[in-house]
Formats: sequence, C-alpha cells, structure tokens
Amino acid sequence: MKTASRAAASGFIWSSLSQTVKMISQAIGLIILARLLPASDFGVVAMATTVTGFISLFRDFGTVATVIQRPVISPHLLDSVFFLNIAISLGLALGLIVLSPAAAWLFSEPRLSDVLWLFALALPIGAMSLVHQALLERSSDFRPLAIIESIAALFSLCAALVAASVGWGIYSLVTQTILSAIVTTVGLWWCSSWSPGRAARLYDMRELFGFSSNLVGFNVFNYFARNADNILIGRFLGATDLGVYTMAYRLMLWPVQNISGVVARALFPVFSRMQTDPERVGSVYLKITAAIILITAPLMLGLFVLREPFVETVLGAKWIPVANLLEYLAPVGLLQSLSTTIGILYLSKGRADLLFRWGVFGCTTIVLSFFLGVKWGLEGVVISYAVATTVLFIPSLVIPLRLVELTIGSLLVNLLPSVFAAVLMAVVVAFVNQNWLGLIAFPFFRLGMLIGVGVLSYGIFSYLFQRNLLKGIVRMLWHPNDM
Repeated sequence: MKTASRAAASGFIWSSLSQTVKMISQAIGLIILARLLPASDFGVVAMATTVTGFISLFRDFGTVATVIQRPVISPHLLDSVFFLNIAISLGLALGLIVLSPAAAWLFSEPRLSDVLWLFALALPIGAMSLVHQALLERSSDFRPLAIIESIAALFSLCAALVAASVGWGIYSLVTQTILSAIVTTVGLWWCSSWSPGRAARLYDMRELFGFSSNLVGFNVFNYFARNADNILIGRFLGATDLGVYTMAYRLMLWPVQNISGVVARALFPVFSRMQTDPERVGSVYLKITAAIILITAPLMLGLFVLREPFVETVLGAKWIPVANLLEYLAPVGLLQSLSTTIGILYLSKGRADLLFRWGVFGCTTIVLSFFLGVKWGLEGVVISYAVATTVLFIPSLVIPLRLVELTIGSLLVNLLPSVFAAVLMAVVVAFVNQNWLGLIAFPFFRLGMLIGVGVLSYGIFSYLFQRNLLKGIVRMLWHPNDM
C-alpha cells in the first residue's frame, strides 16, 4: 500500500500530466478558435456555462467528496450514491431544458436557449461516472484518470477545431463540452473495477447529509460569487464585453486551475487519510504552498508586465481590451493560487460546516463588489473584484490554518522568497522590454525573447534566495518517502 507521501507525490505527478495536456489543448483551442469565432460566440457560451455551472452544483449533492473523505465506505452506500446521482442529473437536465427560454430572456440572447438544450445532454452523461472517479481519487490512483482526461481533452479539441473550420460557429464550442463528457465517462467505466449493484438504500444517505449539505451550500454561494460577474456583464454590458472579460478571466484562472487545482485534487484524499494528525498535515501544506507560489508568482507577475505583447501576439489585435483587464486580474490570480488550496484543509478535517460559514461571508462580499463595479463598466467590475479579493485574502486563511496548527505569519514567511524573486524578475523583464527589444519587428520572436529573459532571471533569483526550497521540491518528487 502506498505511503501518504508517496501517494501525494504520485497523485501530483499524474494530475500534473493530465492538467498539462488539458492546459496545452485549451491554449491551442483558445488561440485557434479565437481567430475563427467572434467574441460574441464566446460570450454566449459563457452565459450558458454560467447557467449549467449552477445546475451542476447539485448533480451529486456533495456525495462524491464524501466518498473520498470518509474513512470507511460500504457497497450499499456506493450503490445509493450512484443511483441518486443519476436521478438528480436527469431531473436537472429536464429542468435546464424547461428553463432555457427564461435564461435566454434574462441574458437578452436568443441563441442561448438552443445552446442550453445541448449542454443539458452532458449532465446525465457525466453523472454516470462520478462514483468511479471518486473511488480512483480516494485510492490516489491518478494514473488512469490522467490518461482518460488527456484523451478526452485532445479528442474534444480536435472535434471542436474541425467543427469550427466547417462553419459550425458557436456549436463547435458546445461539441467540445459534450464529447469530453462522453469520452471521460466511457473511459472511467472501462478502467474501473467497480460497477453498480442493486443494493441502493435511501437511509444510507442520512449519515452523509451533514457533510454534503454544507459542502453544497458553500458551492452554491461560491458559484454566485464566481458567476455574478458573468450575469451582470452579460445582462447590462452585452455579449461582446462578456466575451472579452471571459477571455481575460480564463487567462488569469489558468494557474489556479492548472497548478493549485491539481495540488488540491491530489492532496484531498491524502489529507483525509491523515486527518487525525494535524501537525503532519500542516507541515506538508507549508511545503506544497511554497511549491505552488514558486510557479504561480512568476507566471502571474510575468503576465502582468507582458500583458499587452502577450495578448496582441497570441490572441490577435482584436483582443487588446483583454490586456487592460489583466492589469488588475493578474495579481488576483496570484492570490487565488494560494487561497484555492484552503478548501482541502476544511474538507479533509470534515469541517464543511466552517467552510460553508466562511463562504456565506466571503462570497456575499464578492457579489456586492460586482454590483458596485458594473456601474463603471467592464473595468469597474474588474477593479472592484480585485479590491474585494485582496481585502478577503488574509481573513480567509485564519480558520483553515488553525485546523492544522499553523499561523498566517508562518505561511507568509514561507512564501516570501518566491514572491520577492518573482518581483525582481518582473522588473528585469519590464526593463528589457522597454529599453532593448522595442525595435524587434517580429512579435512572436520578441515575446519569446522576453519569456526567455524572465525564465533565466527568475531561475537565477530563485537559486539565490530559495535554494533550499528548490532542493526540497526535487527531493519531494523523486524521494517521496522522505517527505
């Protein structure tokens, strides 16, 4: 049986591989589809995902996380969870179809109704494999998950690019979502050793309700906090502005999804098995967050100083307004790359109730900031969001760190060298960009040179200021039993 440290390292490596493939496929799709489709198509899909994202919060009612977190699970419970998820997803799909005209009216976008009809198909398809995925994650068996998710990402990307090239327009983006769900579900059934039986019992769910209901409650509040901006921008500023905002937000969110999200996913089952040893959990958490900031700090500060050449070179001149938003969103991405990980501390300790209470306060603050900012247009929304996120950052850490016997001071001191090295790197890149590379005519070559300068300078500064951290990360990945 894997040790906790070996399981964490293995899970991180395989999850990183999967997320890297998905990140590359997203980047390729973003670059190509941004040139094939208008911003309004991305805006309509953003409206649709705002609706389906909310619906998806209820497709398992938090039971999948419970399967991962609980020390002991029974066959009866697994069967009950499986059939409950199927029933819920079918009901949600039907409700989405019925309410799609109202959603189209709310956003003042007629195309939204047809898009939601198609997205409804993905709900029951995805629900059929939720327990299979939870069992693999519970055992930290991320290798088959990584393979399946990588195949799904690549296959659905190819399908979307073909569909867009033959003139499917907005439906090429819909095709990508549906095919990804189909491939993932088929793959999980193929590789999983578990299959549903007929032992489902409704009363099995009672013992899980406290944990799962608090988790769903938090997810609902968190959903509104993360999508109120889309709703307000789509309603009052239009699909084009929403498309620009969505593109900027996706760029900001990449480190959060592709680094912090990967770490949280790999560590949740490991921390759940270590939940009776908070000191050990805290020690591992310090090492992991230092590794996260080591990567996300240069990414987000580099994006901040290179936002204009990056957007113009990679996305094209029509997306230049995205660069203006990244001035505020890039620093937010750095903060969120850390704050995103605190959820695993709550959940692994079984304290979804505390997570829910914080969610009510924090998410309400974020939503109010959107209502305040929309009066000043798209930039007003982004600035209000950045301010609210910054104000909430430190308070959001207090309770979860106490659960694992850590202080805010110990965490921030642990992260300071990486942030300092990234700031120095950003200064060097900005200086080179303004004084030495301004005459280079080829945008891709210039951007590549600037990225190279950033990588080289950050490597030097990291070696000078955090040599022990770099050695520790290498040791953690290659000798996980010593962690």
